[in-house]
Amino acid sequence: MKKTISSLFIMGGLVAVAALTGCDSPKEDIHLQLVPSNDPAKLLTLATQLKPFLDSYVSDSGYSFTIDVGATYAATTTALAAGQIDGGFLTASGYAQESIENPGKVDVLLSAARAGYKVQADDFPGFDAAAKAKQLAAMNGEIGADGNAISSSNPAYVYKGDQSSTQVSYYSGIIITLRDSARAALNLPALDADGDGKTTIKEIHDAKGVIGRMGATSGAGYIYPTKYLFDNGYTLGFKSKDDYNALSDADKEKAVIGVDQTSYPNAVSLLMTGAIDAACGFMDIRYGSAYVQTDGKYYHDDTLFSKGYTVGITDPIMNDTLSVTNTLSTGKRDAIKKAFKKAVTEGSKTEEGTAAYLIYQIYSHTGYVDAKDSDFDSAREMYKWSVAHSN
Repeated sequence: MKKTISSLFIMGGLVAVAALTGCDSPKEDIHLQLVPSNDPAKLLTLATQLKPFLDSYVSDSGYSFTIDVGATYAATTTALAAGQIDGGFLTASGYAQESIENPGKVDVLLSAARAGYKVQADDFPGFDAAAKAKQLAAMNGEIGADGNAISSSNPAYVYKGDQSSTQVSYYSGIIITLRDSARAALNLPALDADGDGKTTIKEIHDAKGVIGRMGATSGAGYIYPTKYLFDNGYTLGFKSKDDYNALSDADKEKAVIGVDQTSYPNAVSLLMTGAIDAACGFMDIRYGSAYVQTDGKYYHDDTLFSKGYTVGITDPIMNDTLSVTNTLSTGKRDAIKKAFKKAVTEGSKTEEGTAAYLIYQIYSHTGYVDAKDSDFDSAREMYKWSVAHSN
């Protein structure tokens, strides 16, 4: 089959994928869009490599895929609601927001599955305060693998983002910083004010530390960390430096300084180089956005974890969605389901060049299941909370 490769182009705020078009039998296009949680150029490259796999799964049905990257999370959501694209990889928070603000415009089609983190899925499972306290202590090497105090016969738990074989439909957000020893090597002041070896959100606040966060529709990068801040007394949430400095002394006690970290790989880099004092993201951005990124600066760099310190763990967050415009045909919906469910079974997340590997590199997804609107009731409640407590 003769094929031509179109040029990369930027149009309407979107970074477009180089599309392969078949000349001997025209296919009906399915236009999907990624949100830019990672570096857009890298996502674009991965999407280009994934496209032939997806096309092969649905070619007998007369479809082919175009995949591009939205300029922002909001741009993808807006394009989907307007019917400018067929489908988009919305976060659970993004889908919840859209279902509230523009009901009936977008349908959830698939929910992603991920490999859980052993520390949370297997070793210290649960989401109550006691379970999260154990997970936090284990991630920071403050307890043994049995959950008890460290001793000569009970060495510290070693956490490096170890993956579980358990597939989960949720993930958590985390707030991470550098240990004071790592900060000292960067000529940065200590954050652990009381010298107990633990860094708390209060100590970061009191030091006027700068916390990296994502845009306001990001669940793990903004909404759930905001709830974590609220629960810890910082009811005014993130404020820019200028806005923070303009607050009264009383209100400064209720706010933290936040800056846009733009993407999760960038957040890790900013944290490790001392450009920000803490970062918000999914559990665990050090692993998914740095440690396993084969072409990245921190590929298999254990110091991501040995130098890092996990400050807090958020409430559980529903996994990402593959959502579609409500007018999309049944044929296209079925083709999307078929292609992505097949892709995650082709190869593995560690086998380079396979469809499963490419999808894992894009969003750390390891599976897809059919989803329905009611699955996201809790995400809608959290979005309503964030709107009610926005400042």
